[in-house]
Amino acid sequence: MKKIGLIVGLSFLAGAVFFALTFGFLQKSADESPRLSPVVAQAQSAPQQGGPNLVILVKKVKPAVVKVLSESVAQRRSPFGDEFFNAPSRPEKVTGVGSGFFISADGYIITNNHVVEDAVKVKVITSTDQEYSARIIGKDPKTDLALLKVKGDNFPFVTLGDSNSVEVGEWVLAIGNPFYQDLSVTAGIISAKGRQLGAAQYEDFLQTDAAINRGNSGGPLINMEGKVIGINSAIIAPAGGNVGIGFAIPANMANKVVRDLQAKGRVVRGWFGISIRTLTEEEAKDFDIPMSGALITDITGDSPASRAGLRRNDMIVEINGQRIKTDTDLKRIMADSSPGDIMDLTVYRGSEKLKMKIKVAESPDSTYRVSGTGEENTSLDLGMVLVNNNRNLAREYDLRTAKGILVREVKRGSAAAQSDIKTGDVIFGINRYEINTVNEFRDILAKKAPGSSVFLYINRYGDEFIIKFQLPEE
Repeated sequence: MKKIGLIVGLSFLAGAVFFALTFGFLQKSADESPRLSPVVAQAQSAPQQGGPNLVILVKKVKPAVVKVLSESVAQRRSPFGDEFFNAPSRPEKVTGVGSGFFISADGYIITNNHVVEDAVKVKVITSTDQEYSARIIGKDPKTDLALLKVKGDNFPFVTLGDSNSVEVGEWVLAIGNPFYQDLSVTAGIISAKGRQLGAAQYEDFLQTDAAINRGNSGGPLINMEGKVIGINSAIIAPAGGNVGIGFAIPANMANKVVRDLQAKGRVVRGWFGISIRTLTEEEAKDFDIPMSGALITDITGDSPASRAGLRRNDMIVEINGQRIKTDTDLKRIMADSSPGDIMDLTVYRGSEKLKMKIKVAESPDSTYRVSGTGEENTSLDLGMVLVNNNRNLAREYDLRTAKGILVREVKRGSAAAQSDIKTGDVIFGINRYEINTVNEFRDILAKKAPGSSVFLYINRYGDEFIIKFQLPEE
């Protein structure tokens, strides 16, 4: 019996030790989880002594954030089969909700392009429930950014910070209007940098676990200094809601877009005249190249690249001292450069390492502002994006001419759409004046009164005709 009692006692003791160790291990694992940690929970709900005072921070930046209401027109088909009855589709108003924020006291607002992309009317509502009509100064689909303007002054605003200095693990706040809820604030950290989603042509997303949902698009991602380091833009949401993976456009990328739209009415990007793709380290061995980089697959004739002496199958591995690992790295640097810049390249041609210089030109598809032609009396929303035509665009759109200006985009329900102007149309004349640049087009329109009409000479895939285009009222 004593032996049996001893065995039972030892078994109980071993079980107790096993339970204690197991419980301790599980408790430690839970404590180490950033989602379950009591410290993190406290930081998200109330400021800690010696930690970031989120209450003060929110009071500082929240007044600069706005709700963005966009009204667009969609064509709704009858449920009874319009094609059979030959019935026309019916226009229907569609209202979308997003977020934005003031970046100046005189009423400039940043938001996402996809928030106002097809809008025929835009309103913003401030944190004090003041409502304003907003006009679209310009849109940039390639970064998914847009710039709005409302009339007034002394608006509370926030400033754009340096997103390049952001560190993974840094605390951030996301402010916006998720699911129609007015100005909600969430907290989290920067989870990663340099993410690519394929949502826009130029991407370098900051990833955060601060809760971002539908309606947050265009709102600011704020650091602990109260500066905007990103514009909340996208989520990965298998179930339709936040799962802790949100993405923001870096403030440094937004800074250039905003400056260009304010100063020039268009986004001016640098251009090399090359087609590129990422060459992996495994593929590099087949090209007898010692590292990965951006491989040139094609070169446009009479381009900066051809004049610099670059060739097909050259691989660019460095620009101005910055390492190029992927084609995305190179695209981002090209987009951030300005026409006339001289850039130093490190290039591999097979195993031969070359040092070259290239003079940057303006990208032929730089985007022009949608809302007209410049000053206050010509701030009409014409509803189309125009670019100077050239041989590359003519090939891209299968056009028969490289002259005139190309209609790159037409908004549904806009003045351009109502006049039957189509994407891919080439405007080569206005009121008997031949035009070859967007600036010439804008100069002529600047002399016309709102509501007046002009005649546009259009080339549509080889067919030429005239469209009477009525300018919208102010």
